[in-house]
This record gives sequence, structure tokens and C-alpha cells, in this order.
Amino acid sequence: MNPRKTRSSVHPINKILLSFVALITLGALTLKLPFSTVNHISFVDALFTSTSAVCVTGLIVLDTAKDFTLFGQAVILILVQFGGLGIMTFSIALLSALSGSISIKWRFTFESVYSDLRKLPIRKLLMQVLFYTFVIETAAAVVLFSQFIETQAAPVAAWNALFHSVSAFCNAGFSTYSDSLVGYQDNPVVMLAVGVNIIMGGLGFLVLSELARTRFRRRLFLNQYSFHTRLVLTLTAIFIAGGMAVFAALEWNNTLIDFTLSGKIVNSFFQSVTCRTAGFNTVDIGALRESTLFMMIFLMFTGGSPGSIAGGVKTTSMAVVWLLLVMKFRGRNQIVLWGRALDSDTIEKSTSLFILALIFVSTATFSLLVVGTPAVKNVFLAAMFEVTSAFGTVGLSTGLTPGLSGAGKLLLCAVMYIGRLGPLTLITALTTGKKQVDIRYPEEHIMIG
Repeated sequence: MNPRKTRSSVHPINKILLSFVALITLGALTLKLPFSTVNHISFVDALFTSTSAVCVTGLIVLDTAKDFTLFGQAVILILVQFGGLGIMTFSIALLSALSGSISIKWRFTFESVYSDLRKLPIRKLLMQVLFYTFVIETAAAVVLFSQFIETQAAPVAAWNALFHSVSAFCNAGFSTYSDSLVGYQDNPVVMLAVGVNIIMGGLGFLVLSELARTRFRRRLFLNQYSFHTRLVLTLTAIFIAGGMAVFAALEWNNTLIDFTLSGKIVNSFFQSVTCRTAGFNTVDIGALRESTLFMMIFLMFTGGSPGSIAGGVKTTSMAVVWLLLVMKFRGRNQIVLWGRALDSDTIEKSTSLFILALIFVSTATFSLLVVGTPAVKNVFLAAMFEVTSAFGTVGLSTGLTPGLSGAGKLLLCAVMYIGRLGPLTLITALTTGKKQVDIRYPEEHIMIG
């Protein structure tokens, strides 16, 4: 048997899945080393932390600030950076640099993950990914350093600024502060710097590349962007504004009661941004109203935009599902936006992803209630919140996760892994190489409704 042929028979999607597993395992073993933590930790806790970092989730079972040494925090930061950009991005960039070309199979795989890629050469896109990441993370780190230096020594402030900048852009939510960013709930500069960084990471690199080429002198500003970019920008603004308004309305006289008017507005904006995929918090999540938690579950389930670091079913998929319902009620057969109709393949994939994700989150919540949660009542909403946070790679927690059983933690590890890679990626891996049988059977009708 030809060994070269054997190696090439592994589909790139499967290599991606295995690469993430390998990185998670390596990270867990490294975090298990004695000099990574202040005290001894179990392998399950090390595995959970590594999975949360690689999957850029931010859910924690240990205090990153107190339980991990500087070396351990550095390991977490590296895992977040590699997980955020994606092993595939690094591997293809390395392959491109060494060989000067990318195989057809890898090109098709890359295009299936980064939609609408045909407009840009892959090597150019990869270089843009690394360049944008460096520029945005550096800029945010400088701004955060200017604020942290006021109360911290320069080396400590520099490390905390770098850590939070990378964590924010990668939409991870890990923090070197035990209370996340609650200590900076009165500092609009920190909240806006982190918030904008999160948004940049959640837009997608294709959108960022178009924004970088913006021409402000054109009469029709939005027309210079592609249909995908216009839709992403519109949906991002709608979800942020909507989440901000609902959060402020529900928490105005609750967790925000002691804030100034500007403080209530900025903190509402920050929580609307971060609960979609990042996981930082400036208010006590456990003290929020149940109605607020339910709203945040919706935002976490939606997530960010396709082709980005963010998780969830993505803003575009959620929009397609809602627009499909609207068009059906109006008696139309097409989803039309800005004079363009969405193709049937996009609609089918979006609805399939939405249904699959809904079933997965529901099943995972039920499983967590059975094997993972403490033997107490009235934890359903908290369990659903934790599972959705894991699936959307958000990282917000009501405080339930640290008290989960070992089985519950392992379950959330699986949820984070699937949420990071995406259900469609796993389906592609499971169905790769299977022939499609085009057989049509006689149709029947059943009663519905």
C-alpha cells in the first residue's frame, strides 16, 4: 500500500476535527503540570479549561487569576489565540508558505468554512487574517494598558492588557481578574475597547477585509460592500441594539439600579455585545432577572457572524429562518433583500442548522440535568444557560458550572467542542465520501396544525 496515498485519503475536515482534539489534549496535559497551577488540579478540570480555551468559550471551573500561575495563564492565552484563529488557518498558511500552493481538496474545504471566498486568493486572505488580528489586538491592548496602568505596575498592566485584548478579539471571555470586568463597570474606555474588540472578532475576516477598503467619498456608502457584508453589518447592529434595549429595560431597576444614566447605557451595550459570544461581564450574572437570562440565551444561541471567531448558529442563519417565516406568512416563495433573492441551498442549510442546533441544545440541557447538576430543584434555566453558553462559545455563567459533577463537566466539554466547530462541520465530516442517491418516491400528504 502506498503510504502517501493513505495519508491523502484523510479528508481535510477530519484533520481539522482531530487537530482540535490534539490541541485540547496537549493543552490539558500542559495545564496539569505542577508549575501551571498554584495547587494540584484534577485532569478533568485541566481538560475542561483547555477545551474552553481552544474552543474560545471562557467557561471556567477554576479561577484563572488565582488558581493558575503566570505560566498557566500564558498557556491559556496561547490556546485561546490558536483556537480563535483556527488550526486550519495556521496549517494552511504554513502549507502555503512552504509549498507555494494549496491542494484542491484543502481549497474546497477552506471555501466551505469561509463562505464567498472565491473573491479573494486564499494566500492573500490568510495574510489578511494574521495582519488584522495583530493590528486589532495590538490597538486594543494599548488602550487597555492606558487604563490599567493607573492602578497597576507597568508589567502587570501590560500582561493584563494583552491577555484581555487577545481574549476579547478571539471572543473567549477569559479574564485575569476573578470578577471578570466588574471592577471596571464605571470605566467606559475599558468597556468600549473590549466591546469593539469583540465586535471586530465576531464580524468575520471577509467583512473586515471589505471594511478595510472602505471609500468614504462614495455617494452610496453601503453599495460598495458585498451582499454578505451588508447583511452582516445590518444584523450585527440590530442584535446589539435590540439586546441593549431589552437588557436595559429589564435590569434598569435591578442590577443597574445604582448606575448613573451613562453607566446604565454603556453597561447595557457591553452586556449585549459580550453575551452573544465573548463571555465578559460587568454585572453579576447570577443576580439577573430570569427574563434577562432567557433573552441572553437567545443572543448566545444566535452568536456572531459566519467566517468569524464567534460561535452560535450565526446571525445570518437566524435571519434566514425568521425571514423565511415572514415570507411564508406573506405568501411569497422567495426571501428577497435589497433586490436580491436568497438561493434555496442557503435557506435549506440555514433551517437545517437551526433545527439541528435547537435539538442539540435541548438534548444537552436534558442530559446535564440528569448527570451533571446538583440534586436541587429549579436549576433548569441555569442549566440551559450554561449549555447555550457552551454551545455558543460564550462563557457567561450563572455560577452553576464550577459545581457540576465530573460527568457534567465532560458533557460541557463536548458541547463546547461541537459548538466551536459547528454542527455543519461535523455533519460534513460524517457524510464525507458518501454518495448521494437521487431517488424520488411517490408523495403523500398528512394533516398538520
